[in-house]
Amino acid sequence: MSPPPPRVSRLKDVARRAGVSTATVSRILNERGAASDEARGRVLRAAQELDYHPNWLARSLRGLRTNTIGLVLPDIENPFFPSVVKGVEQAASARGWNVILCNTDEDVGREEALVRTLVERKIDGLLLCPAAGPHAYMARYLEHGLAVVTVNRALRDLPLASVTSDNAGGAREGMRHLLAKGFRRLALILGTPNLSTTQDRLAGCRMAAQEFGLGPEDLLVRIGYGRTAQGFEAALDCMDSQPGPQAIFAFNNLMAEAALMAMRQRGIRCPEEIALLGFDDFRSAAALTPPLSVVEQNPVGMGAKAVEELARVIETGQSSPPISLIPTRLVIRASCGC
Repeated sequence: MSPPPPRVSRLKDVARRAGVSTATVSRILNERGAASDEARGRVLRAAQELDYHPNWLARSLRGLRTNTIGLVLPDIENPFFPSVVKGVEQAASARGWNVILCNTDEDVGREEALVRTLVERKIDGLLLCPAAGPHAYMARYLEHGLAVVTVNRALRDLPLASVTSDNAGGAREGMRHLLAKGFRRLALILGTPNLSTTQDRLAGCRMAAQEFGLGPEDLLVRIGYGRTAQGFEAALDCMDSQPGPQAIFAFNNLMAEAALMAMRQRGIRCPEEIALLGFDDFRSAAALTPPLSVVEQNPVGMGAKAVEELARVIETGQSSPPISLIPTRLVIRASCGC
């Protein structure tokens, strides 16, 4: 069971710790009226210790509608995410909403700072594709009623609505295809291990492997952390394993590109020597040599559905149902030996 969210500090908590009245705390934090340096120091120190932020949270969330939402993404260099942006902007524009786009570069600390800035801008709601890491900071926003929907990735320890691909189902279908072709020495190149997308895709692969009589120990699993350089090294490591893999299932588009580059560096022919399947299609996938087989996602539809869910949360304040799954589709091209 997940631990309860941290308690949100209030004005009176700061006053109690600083040994002053709530009026004094309000006057000092809002920089209105005189106060002694000694009292000011105690109040500011107490506010910092209690993580109390009056200006950027409570007052912002009490404001009127601005018809503006925030969209916080982890890596805008990944071609998957601009398609999510397209879906979000199309659906938001149809509602008369503006979208403020932010990029965290997979840094949860930067994510927290950006969310705080968006709340200061008085957004009506937030679409968040969370970076890897703890998200305890989000509890205070939910306490104050900020409408939040996660997109592409889920935060399962928080009561948030999520819109994601059917990652487990898509990975299971892709893995079944490789196994049905007779491949048994299979390598998986994961993205970041503690993300819901990675966990669900790995679960789907293991379900398919079990159907064909293989256990988790029969799969060669390497981690590419969703970055091309790390994915390249993970693919080389797979190829150096003994016995080497007959097929590689790369868990996102950057990992698939990295695997193909690693094969070329080693002079390994794809698919004659090692077959390759990626998760997520992208514009140049069909133009690669060989054309890349993929589990295709629908990022534009995901973005549009996320806006629909956010509108519902803004209107009702209810985050259930917790997860909306967007179907995937297996696209067969030459890289898997077909």
